[in-house]
Amino acid sequence: MKDTVYYLIFEMVVGKKEDGRYFLFSNGEWIPDSGSVIMDHLIGYDPSEPEGSPYRIGNLSIMNEIEEISSERAEKLIGGAA
Repeated sequence: MKDTVYYLIFEMVVGKKEDGRYFLFSNGEWIPDSGSVIMDHLIGYDPSEPEGSPYRIGNLSIMNEIEEISSERAEKLIGGAA
């Protein structure tokens, strides 16, 4: 059995962490999260903040844009391809 955690980002993008790797659901398939969208949201990384800004990492606004969801909710949101 795979160790999978599902996420909802911006209340519309479904992502997952599966066996230590992150993926985003796009155009009907799971693609690797090569842009680190999920991890950036989990740690609150805001690249729009300048270097040295106390809001660049640990930014609560960014962290509030992601939530962990159940596999059932993920399946419902993406049409059963979880």
